[in-house]
Amino acid sequence: MSTKYLSPLLDLEVELEPLFSNEYMLAFFKKFCQSIKSRMWKFKKKRNAKYEADDFLRVFFYSKITGRSIDSPSERLNRYLINKRKGRRRKYTNGRRKRDVPHQTDVNRYLRLIGLKKARNILQECLDNQLMEVLRLKLISKTVNVLIDFTKHDYYGKRDDKMITGTNRGRRTKKMRHYLGFSILSKGIHLYAGLEHVAKRRPKVTIIVGFLDHFLSLGFKLNFVMMDREFYNAELLDEIKGMKGNALNPAKEFKKIKQIIKEYLNGTGKRVRLYTFSSAPGSKFQFFQNIYLILGAKKGHALSEVKREFQKGKLSLKEATKLIYPIMTTQKPKGNSNSWASRTSKFYKKRWFIETRFSDLNRMGRRWKSKYDNTRYLDMLVRMLLYNSWKINKAFLKLSQKKGSKSQKWTLQDNQDALEELFLET
Repeated sequence: MSTKYLSPLLDLEVELEPLFSNEYMLAFFKKFCQSIKSRMWKFKKKRNAKYEADDFLRVFFYSKITGRSIDSPSERLNRYLINKRKGRRRKYTNGRRKRDVPHQTDVNRYLRLIGLKKARNILQECLDNQLMEVLRLKLISKTVNVLIDFTKHDYYGKRDDKMITGTNRGRRTKKMRHYLGFSILSKGIHLYAGLEHVAKRRPKVTIIVGFLDHFLSLGFKLNFVMMDREFYNAELLDEIKGMKGNALNPAKEFKKIKQIIKEYLNGTGKRVRLYTFSSAPGSKFQFFQNIYLILGAKKGHALSEVKREFQKGKLSLKEATKLIYPIMTTQKPKGNSNSWASRTSKFYKKRWFIETRFSDLNRMGRRWKSKYDNTRYLDMLVRMLLYNSWKINKAFLKLSQKKGSKSQKWTLQDNQDALEELFLET
């Protein structure tokens, strides 16, 4: 089967082929299988059962590589293994022939035995293994930037429990699954580092702090922790600062923030302002954190130009305010405050990596329609492992190429095709 298309591995120079051997390309699959089997020790194999745990996981993983539902890859893999093996297949009395891999129904039944909590632990163990491997290869440094954001998957079933939350942005539905994603950015490489299925009314601060604690326990250090407006929380900023990291996220335009923008436009205020951020009045615990508010102009505009146009009367206060966005950070200004503010504002735009990369996960195939939370979570798990595999191999290839040689493109589809080729050979 692998000879029916031009292998992307053939485009690489001979000395680079070992970089895309089974050791690097399929190590995460082996770790995935080990992590699941180690947590399924209570699962007893039925008497005279033909298939082992590896057989079910092999079909599942192959379906993710090819981007199809389990049914098609199961049949495809079965035909490939039968054609590869010599001899006739055994024929049963009902006319069916002996299979080499389990059918979709059996695979789905096995996956449902893996609970959501186990699936989460499996995901974290596999991602940790990938991150430690890429650190060993010196593709990232120990000090990294952490990106945090939500991704929402529409739900069309009849369930109404804590794992299904409401939405007003769904397509023909008012229900969704809510996932909190974590990723890292270091040396220009973006990798997924964690995922949490968020239940109704579960505190987000607790989840984020728990992940960051775990991340630090691996030996990493925090530079910036970049989030969106929905994580605007004084307690969270205080926790991040206590971990020797710095928060970087947009500020909500409260009355005081709007006043700071107005003062800047009028020429009575600076671009960078010290601002004390505190918990909401009436909170059980009060937190206070000094932050630096940075003003930036929206895409296609220069901050100084917006200020100049306002002072000349060409822009109203409302129009000028709409062209300015405030971001806040716990990091103290370094050197010239204006150049530091420009660098920091520009760097914050990299937070969009985690949002745009969620679309890359969707490019690996259609989302599952399973009503089970754990199987949907396992689907997201493997997509993240495959995405990380692509980014790691792409960076590894770039690092290993000879100076002055033409750069070798390595797309997501190249990575998927190469994995399929190697997967069938194992």
